[in-house]
Amino acid sequence: MKILLDLLLLLISLPIFIILFPVICLFLLIFQGWPIIYVQKRVGKNGKLFKLYKFRTMFNSNNQDIHEKHYKNLSTNKLIEPSLSPSKPIRIENDDRITKVGSFLRKTSLDELPNIFNVLFGQMSFIGPRPLVKYEAELYGDYLKKRNSVKPGISGLAQIQGRLDLSLQERLFWDLKYIEEFSVLNDFKIILKTINSVLRRKGAN
Repeated sequence: MKILLDLLLLLISLPIFIILFPVICLFLLIFQGWPIIYVQKRVGKNGKLFKLYKFRTMFNSNNQDIHEKHYKNLSTNKLIEPSLSPSKPIRIENDDRITKVGSFLRKTSLDELPNIFNVLFGQMSFIGPRPLVKYEAELYGDYLKKRNSVKPGISGLAQIQGRLDLSLQERLFWDLKYIEEFSVLNDFKIILKTINSVLRRKGAN
């Protein structure tokens, strides 16, 4: 049923993809230059690494070490376990590595559009926990195996709760809750709520 749902969503999203993808590519090429697509290794189902495709939203010279250091600093001396206790959001405020075009794509979630290729290749699902970079995944400790027991998704339960407004612990809580209470009906509900969150730009500031 999960596979059939992904196939159905691929068919539904194909017309939108065909229209938007070349338009965004042309826009990025004119105002931001090459490369258009950003490729990054992420942790997939059962811990297998795969190449994630997104529209490039940062300058070519951006330093990935900044992002890694940011995550590790925020996790220092903190228990990474399911919790609804509020904490500092896991994001870098006013990140000057993001281009103006990239900022728009992120706020509208259009930077994730190439993720559809990952769904097509069977590496991702439309709904599931977001795929993590390796150094971020390692912060989840004993919870990582359970989180990686399903395919990562373009959207998920954590994303409709607040996306980047959530702390690392809160995101883990909702990811595990999604796995424990999985059903195709819940996936449909998350899809509808994702559309609402994207339109409201909830957690994407």
